[in-house]
Amino acid sequence: MQIHSAPKFWPFILTFVVLGALIGLVIGLLGEPSQEYTRASASGFFAMFGAGLGVGIGGLVFVIIDRFTSRKSTKHLAVPLAEDTDSSGQPG
Repeated sequence: MQIHSAPKFWPFILTFVVLGALIGLVIGLLGEPSQEYTRASASGFFAMFGAGLGVGIGGLVFVIIDRFTSRKSTKHLAVPLAEDTDSSGQPG
């Protein structure tokens, strides 16, 4: 049996989505005001763009980390037990 410790996919991706959205929001709020768009709509646009970019970057970083951790996987011997017991030691 091969044991492979890898990061969890969804928390990893959601972290990058939130970071990307926050960076986009800050860029939208700190940028020059436009005559055509309100500051709120520009901030929302940059936040959505940053979130999308965060998904892509997060997925790429996840794959890279997963590749490195899969190289450090270990092999262990798994032996089936004669009878199935629960935590109290009773068959069941």
